[in-house]
Amino acid sequence: MTMTAMHLQDFSSREALAGALAWWREAGVDCTFADEPTDWLAQAETAEVAPAAAKVEPAAKPPPPRTAMQRALAPAGGDEPPIGGAAAQYPADLEAFREFWLTEPGLDERGPAGRIAPRGPQGAKLMLLVAQPDPEDGERLLAGPQGRLLAAILRAMGLAEEETYFASALPRPAPLPDWNALAARGLGALTRHHIALAAPQRLMVFGRGLAPLLAGGGELPPVLQLGDRSIPLMLAPRLDRLARMPGHRKQFWTNWLEWSAHA
Repeated sequence: MTMTAMHLQDFSSREALAGALAWWREAGVDCTFADEPTDWLAQAETAEVAPAAAKVEPAAKPPPPRTAMQRALAPAGGDEPPIGGAAAQYPADLEAFREFWLTEPGLDERGPAGRIAPRGPQGAKLMLLVAQPDPEDGERLLAGPQGRLLAAILRAMGLAEEETYFASALPRPAPLPDWNALAARGLGALTRHHIALAAPQRLMVFGRGLAPLLAGGGELPPVLQLGDRSIPLMLAPRLDRLARMPGHRKQFWTNWLEWSAHA
């Protein structure tokens, strides 16, 4: 290896670049030159930026339709009309009320199909009020299993079906009705009007849940006052509980004997 090659190996790349630049500066070249001319005084063109598109909010989805349960449990208030319409338009006699019960559009939101009418004579010895028809009733109120239990109870009481008025607070079965809300929407006034038209000598109500329909305070009185009529009232357990609970049946008969002796 020659002395010149050894000497070149001592230069680093950085020192070589610095030396080259220093050589050009000494030669009077201190600017960068290009073949194409450049207009340094021209303003730089700004690229037109398209305005950001306004963010479009997705359209709100309409609320899903209410189920039958939600309709039955709908609370009072809002724009919902009273159940059965205005009290001033209630039927004035019992036969008209039976027809109203089957055909009145405002009685519920499902229409007339499937409703079951009350049955029995006006001025019956006993009116029986249940919450709703038995799902197995068919076209005749209390003709299913609960009705057969009730028929046996009436025989033990010494009452014929022809002397008894059968009614339900609702025209068709409904799951878990909110009786307080239904009473506030007008079902209470409609039920009391129904009882007044039936004009029974005595009234038996099956199920404590029906109390809001008959009494504002929630506790059923021993006598229901409807205008100038006073109707003795007895509260009984629901028929399904009487059917499966012997203790309820025993207490029911005790209450019946005491009530019938004084009513």
